Amino acid sequence: MLRLLSPAKLNLGLWLLGKRSDGYHEVFTIYQSISLFDEIFIEEGPLRVETSTGIPMEENLVYKGIRAFEKYTGKAVELSIFIQKNIPEGGGLGGGSSNLATLLTAINELYGKPLSEEELIELAGSISSDAPFFIRGGSAVGRGRGERLEWVELPHRTFTVVYPGVRASTSRVYSCVRAEDLTDNLDEDKIIDCLRAGDFSLLENRLGELSAELYPQVGEVLRFLRSLGIRSWVSGSGSCVFYVGEPTAWLEQACRLRGWKLFRVESLGCSSTGRAPDFGSGGSWFESRHPSFPQT
Repeated sequence: MLRLLSPAKLNLGLWLLGKRSDGYHEVFTIYQSISLFDEIFIEEGPLRVETSTGIPMEENLVYKGIRAFEKYTGKAVELSIFIQKNIPEGGGLGGGSSNLATLLTAINELYGKPLSEEELIELAGSISSDAPFFIRGGSAVGRGRGERLEWVELPHRTFTVVYPGVRASTSRVYSCVRAEDLTDNLDEDKIIDCLRAGDFSLLENRLGELSAELYPQVGEVLRFLRSLGIRSWVSGSGSCVFYVGEPTAWLEQACRLRGWKLFRVESLGCSSTGRAPDFGSGGSWFESRHPSFPQT
């Protein structure tokens, strides 16, 4: 039995640059992996993919990724997989994409590394725009649809993340993008330099602001935090809202009263430098355990 940890991410900032010919939007975003994890249990057996939240197997990105891996490599995957979903679904934290990348990395390791890291990134990106980032994690700039990556060094940070209990639809939010939501003449280097210096004043996310308009619960969290003088942002297309710093006891109480979930998380470094970590290495991404396989 293998137990894998599949981390969430924040989009520290996200800028919409224009509409592409393929129907997607050109973006500039800053990814940061964080210490909030789904747990993935793997054992030998007929192929199945189940989750604690009942996602149909054929709709799961992990299942789609396994089938793509089989087609790409010619290797039949015979594994039973159960995913304990701790990352809020529809929260803009990339849980499904992280599951996909984590499983592809693990399966590639288990089946003798037929794919290079570059091929894994390409395969993951064919299924999810966010998934290539999770092959390594850490801190990275994303361009294109978010799949063209440049890893950067950013200081370690603590973040507070608030989930308002509503699932945001990425496609719905993107469908509402207007011309005024697009950014011209973005100074990418200045944004990264400011982040390194601890200056967050240039961060923004017009997609997240749209999410706050479409989903009243997201807007409520955003307005509540800002009314307290806390500079805060939506991650991705929502619905989670975050800020840099520790949660306060007063905020924890306010979230409990409103039915919001609060997470205190820390930034994570890059998981690898060109190779996947070894199983049982004790690293933060892979843990070898022998629990009973969850029954659903």
